[in-house]
Amino acid sequence: MAGTPLQPIDHGSRAALRVAVVIPAYDEAATIADLICRCRMLAEVSQVIVVDDCSRDATARLATKAGAQVLRHDTNQGKGASLRDGMRAALAAGADHIATLDGDGQHRPEDLSRLLACCRDWPGQIVIGSRRAASATAPRARVIANRVADFWVSWAARHPIDDSQSGFRIYPAEVARRVALRPDLATGFAFESEVLIEAGRLGVRTVAVDIPAIYGAALRASHFRPVTDITRIVRMVAGKLLRTWMDPIGLWRSLTGPRLR
Repeated sequence: MAGTPLQPIDHGSRAALRVAVVIPAYDEAATIADLICRCRMLAEVSQVIVVDDCSRDATARLATKAGAQVLRHDTNQGKGASLRDGMRAALAAGADHIATLDGDGQHRPEDLSRLLACCRDWPGQIVIGSRRAASATAPRARVIANRVADFWVSWAARHPIDDSQSGFRIYPAEVARRVALRPDLATGFAFESEVLIEAGRLGVRTVAVDIPAIYGAALRASHFRPVTDITRIVRMVAGKLLRTWMDPIGLWRSLTGPRLR
């Protein structure tokens, strides 16, 4: 599959997808209930799962009241661990696709329909909501950090990836089973990058859908630390590349290959 150019599928009819939404949450009481309600209003969504990563506020109580299935960590384990636990619960409930979005209100649940339409055109691939088109409104430090991460993650995944740090994604169930549930992956912010890399090495591509991004005073301060967390991501990627002698073919493919959209 890795050597065969991928082509979108033209569907005469749109098969229904069973989609579970997983939201990792840490101190998201200000936004979590609204996000859950908006997700549950979408016809494609069968279930909303919130993984409360030992929040110090009312995140878990408000999420439960809003109708989500809530999983709670007794200790703060990181975004990657939260996503993995949420995905495991979604698969156990029979989801064939798992959508993830951040709990801070940076993503609009209403854009999920656009990502799902892309899923139907590119079956079996990861679909990611890319904020590149909206980068003019983003903090400059975040834009630079994300571009650095995109370069390294694309290299290791052996194909171009737009906005590798976006948490707004849809994973096919089989990709989650084969990659995301592996216990050896990172438990923090590097988890999402590592999933893209390991999936890419199995021949699973990442397809981008442009989405707006919401920044500014309305959002709480991000838990993502551009310098520290990007450094961890780059170190993780560099370790993988060193084990493949820096994968010059992967670098070439990441720089010259088509960006799927």
